[in-house]
This record gives sequence, C-alpha cells and structure tokens, in this order.
Amino acid sequence: MTRIIVCDTGPLLHLSEAGAIHLLSLAGEILIPSLVAIEFEANAQGWHPPQWVRIVDLEKSTRQKAEKWVKANQIDGGEAEAIGLALQEHADWLLTDDAQARQFAESVGLEVHGSIGILLWNVANENILDKALALQLLGNLASSSLWISERVLKEARRAIDTLLE
Repeated sequence: MTRIIVCDTGPLLHLSEAGAIHLLSLAGEILIPSLVAIEFEANAQGWHPPQWVRIVDLEKSTRQKAEKWVKANQIDGGEAEAIGLALQEHADWLLTDDAQARQFAESVGLEVHGSIGILLWNVANENILDKALALQLLGNLASSSLWISERVLKEARRAIDTLLE
C-alpha cells in the first residue's frame, strides 16, 4: 500500500534548493493543494512541481475549514490548505517545515515530518544514499532557505552516522 503524503510549500522548496526533491517521490504518493503549487512556483524561480506531484482540489467543506483557520490567524494559507487536504485525503503524513503549522497539524491528529525527516527516512529505508551523499544533502538543506538550528543539524548528522555505520 502506498503512503499518502500531503506537502506544503516549504519541503517542496527546500528539497528542490538542496537538490534532493527526488527523495520525496520515494516516500509515497505526494499530494499538494493548488495554493501550494502557486506558492511553490512563485518562490522557486521558475521551477514547477515535479510530474509525480499530484495537485488535488479541496472539497468545499475543507476549503471553508482552511479559510477559517487563516482568518483566525492560526496558520497561513498554504499550510491551512495542506492540513485540510491531509485530513480530507486521510494522509499518512503531512510534510511541513513550519513550526506553527507542525503544532497545529499535530493538534488535529496528523503525523507530521519535514525536509530533514524525508532525508532521514530515505537514509533509513531506501538504501540509495551512502553516508557522504546523505551528509552532503543535509549540508545542502542547511544552505537552503530552510532555517535549521545547530542542535537539529547535530542530531541529524548523528542520526545519519548511526543509520549508516
């Protein structure tokens, strides 16, 4: 059974900047709402979502829920649509690199991961990355527009070392 993953703009953008967007396709079927596609294209300097990313329309009730979250200043539009889509499609994972969106998504019962989580999942499960490449991609993520704390970077390096001993 294929894992259903809904992604907001952040991981698409950060993994693209890091040269690691292909890692998403290995984790499952990637779905995004239309607003995420628009945000990605606006921020990715002419890049478009890969062919294997499926843009899914929100049902009316889901769109209304997402709009309510945005109006209440709980989360931004792209994240709201992604969380709504994840709930609508009964996604296995939501991918976001936004701390506020992560907390909100977890509060509504979603399993949430981010760009570093996708890298580590691929290290642990796909056997396509050797240690040097995994560390290079982590460095690329750290050099992308994704802000990563030194603590998280150290933990990710330690996880790569442990997984690829």
